[in-house]
Amino acid sequence: MNRSAALAAVLSLAAGASAAGQGLVVDHASVGRTDRIPDATIAKVRELDVLFGHQSVGANILDGLGMLGPRFAIEPVIEPEATWYDENHGLGEFPVGDNEDPLGKIENFRRMIGEGGFGKRIDVAMMKLCYVDFTGDLEAARGVYESYGAMMDALEKELPRVRFVWWTAPLMESDNAGRNEFNRLVRAHCEAHGKILFDLADIESHDESGTPHRADGEPALCPEWSEDGGHLSEAGRRRVATAWWYLMARLAGWEE
Repeated sequence: MNRSAALAAVLSLAAGASAAGQGLVVDHASVGRTDRIPDATIAKVRELDVLFGHQSVGANILDGLGMLGPRFAIEPVIEPEATWYDENHGLGEFPVGDNEDPLGKIENFRRMIGEGGFGKRIDVAMMKLCYVDFTGDLEAARGVYESYGAMMDALEKELPRVRFVWWTAPLMESDNAGRNEFNRLVRAHCEAHGKILFDLADIESHDESGTPHRADGEPALCPEWSEDGGHLSEAGRRRVATAWWYLMARLAGWEE
């Protein structure tokens, strides 16, 4: 499949979501559906040019991709130059900004997409913040959301051919008030405006049976998905990786 055909599939999904006034939400209900993805769709996913900015939980998720077996094996390219996409297809990943500086991460991602030249070459772009970027300060969480939302909205307008995937922030096993405030605002905006959302927090805060897990009255990272209270265990990495593949299959035009 050539680049033009792959991009057409992505744009077809986006047009359908926009026309319906509904976006794509990937959450705990999207976990474990990899066995339903056709081989033809997997081939289309491999033709997409994807850029993912993240820190350590993002690395956990990429590790999970390698746990799903050879059919879903993806070898991310670490910190590719923008021009790498001129001759190659695949998943490029880079560390976005510094932990505990969410506004700096947001600005770093904006520069990579715009001034760094990636936006002219990629089909899909996404970044995630980390649990360490939030405290219990709700006002600070709202400020992070305002900067993140403004950046994502602006990039979508500037680069309509690129599909931007919004993410909720990962959770910890406790003390998630700021993270959940940010996540509530992201979900509301995505629902109201038909965005593409990878709801990492929802995936983390439901157990294998789909039962929500809470701590301190708030959604929290399930202990079975937790390695150290914040990072993902092996089971958690595999879990989120299956949802990532569901996202990419949908972006490649698969309608389950």
